[in-house]
Amino acid sequence: MDKQENTKSIIRLIHNLMLSAEARDPHPWLHLELTREQLRVIFLLSFKGRVSPGEVAESFGVPKANVTSVVDRLVAKGLVSRQENPDDRRSYILSLTEEGRSQVERLREIGTAKIGRVLERMPNKALASLRTGLESLTTALKEEGEDNGCH
Repeated sequence: MDKQENTKSIIRLIHNLMLSAEARDPHPWLHLELTREQLRVIFLLSFKGRVSPGEVAESFGVPKANVTSVVDRLVAKGLVSRQENPDDRRSYILSLTEEGRSQVERLREIGTAKIGRVLERMPNKALASLRTGLESLTTALKEEGEDNGCH
């Protein structure tokens, strides 16, 4: 297989992997009763820490007004907090509450445990190959981020 065929095959395999994992086990997020948009905000906050509503809107490519109702619901659920923005008193900063951080961590732990159970079933030689491939993918992703000015 040439590089282009390998790339297409890997993308197809990753897609099938995701579909297979979702079909076998309902997402642990379902019990949270959160919309897709709310989940996106929660994971953005878990990644970035603190952001303004404008930054959320920009990250998702939506008008700032669309973010307000999503954030209001997350605040009401006790998952996100608003603090006054010291740089702009007309705005505020969003961050996860302790409960929000706890929910994200729980979801990550569930996912990690699930992957661990699956990996335990694989032979060591396949695990070593997968590790090498994932290390290369991680390096390439870091380089891509550096090329695009992300750190």
